[in-house]
Amino acid sequence: MKKLLITDVDNTLFDWQRLWYECFSSMSQKAIEISGIDADQFYKECSALHQLHGTSEYSFVLTELPTFQRMYGGHVREVMEPAIAEFRKARVTNLKLYDGVIDTLEKLKGCGVTVAAFTESKAYYTNSRFRKLGLDGKIDFLYSPRDHDLPRDKKSEYSELERTQHRFTPEGEFKPNPHILLSIIEELGFEVDDAVYIGDNLLKDVHMAQQANVLDVHAKYGAAQHRAEEYDLLKKVTHWTPEMVERERQALRPGVVMPTYTAGQSFKEIVAVMECDNGKT
Repeated sequence: MKKLLITDVDNTLFDWQRLWYECFSSMSQKAIEISGIDADQFYKECSALHQLHGTSEYSFVLTELPTFQRMYGGHVREVMEPAIAEFRKARVTNLKLYDGVIDTLEKLKGCGVTVAAFTESKAYYTNSRFRKLGLDGKIDFLYSPRDHDLPRDKKSEYSELERTQHRFTPEGEFKPNPHILLSIIEELGFEVDDAVYIGDNLLKDVHMAQQANVLDVHAKYGAAQHRAEEYDLLKKVTHWTPEMVERERQALRPGVVMPTYTAGQSFKEIVAVMECDNGKT
C-alpha cells in the first residue's frame, strides 16, 4: 500500500513541450518578422540568455536580446508587443492537462494518498500554470526552484496558491538528484517504501527514483522528445549545456534505464500502482 505519490509536472501532467513550442515559435516568428534579425542569430542569442539564467522560459528573453537592445534601446518591449501577444495567444490555446489527470488526482486523494509535485520549472510559471490548470488543491505540495527576478507586470499578476503548499528546492540543484527526492519524502513525514514517483524522462525521473530506491513509473505517454520538430527547436535555444544534452542522449539509448513500471497510455495508470481501489489503499 503506497501513501505518497510524487509526480513530475512537465510532460507528465500536461504537454509542456507542445506548450513551449507553440508559444516560443509563435513569439519568435513575429519577433524575427518585426526586426528582420537573422533567425540563427536570434536563436543563438536566446540560447545564451537561457543558459545564463538556467531556464528555457526566461521572461526577459526579448527585452534583453543584445541585437534588439542595439536596435531599439529602451523601447524593445514596446516594439515587440505583437510578438508577446502571439506568445499569450498560443498559451491560451495549448495550456491544458492530459486527459484524466484531475479525475485521477481526486481518486487518489479519496484513497488518502498524499500527492506532491516535483518540477524543474521555476516558480512563477509553475505557480501560474497550477492556477490556470485547476491543480491548486488537487496536489497537496509543490516543489520547484525559486525564480529569477520578474518583470513588474508579472509581479502584479503573481499570487500564492491557496490550497497547495508551494515549497522550494535547493538553489542550484537539479534532477536527477536523488537527495532532493529523498529530502521531499522525509520532509513530508514518509518512508521511502511509502512512495511512488512518476515522470516522463528516463534520466531525470526514472533513473533518479531508482537511485533513491523509490518505486518508479515511467510516464511514457508524455515522452515528448520523440516529436522531432519541437525537440529540435528546444535544443537550439535550451538552457541545457552540451554535456547535459549528451548525458540525456546516452540515457535514452535502449536498455540503459529500465523502468520498474510504465504508464504507456495515460496518467490514470498510476492508480493501479498505488493500489488505490474503492476508496482504500
